[in-house]
Amino acid sequence: MKNYRASFMPVAMSLLAALAAGTLWSANASAQAAGSWNTALVPISGTVTGSPESVTFSGQARVESKLAPDPDFNRPSFVLNIDLSTVSGVGRWSEKKYVIQGPERTQRAVASSHLIEFTFPFVKSSESQSSARAGLASFNLIFDTATGAVTAATANINPPQ
Repeated sequence: MKNYRASFMPVAMSLLAALAAGTLWSANASAQAAGSWNTALVPISGTVTGSPESVTFSGQARVESKLAPDPDFNRPSFVLNIDLSTVSGVGRWSEKKYVIQGPERTQRAVASSHLIEFTFPFVKSSESQSSARAGLASFNLIFDTATGAVTAATANINPPQ
């Protein structure tokens, strides 16, 4: 019995080392693939009606996306940052400029397409955030499910419902 144990130990240790190295390589490759942000510029426009005036918006939204693996439950997801700060509005009557602050961050299950809707605050460029009104941004996004990149998109702005 001692001979079998002695000759079995180096083989068992080699197998354990190879298994551990393979697991580490696999986890590292997944982490590298998941760490890359993809950026898409999406044209967006629309009008928010309401008081004191309707505001017409246009510009490009910056959509950043990446694939986030879930090693515990094997349910990867998309992480999205949607930034409307370069989209500007113009008041219908005053012709004053309106601005949108800050990005929207969300997470969705991996799928080939998603409808993303969120409300956003906007103000006249000369006013404080306390006088903010709300708009509704809608994005129809098509994804490459292997990379998390947005491959096609449409977007519009409407009054909140």
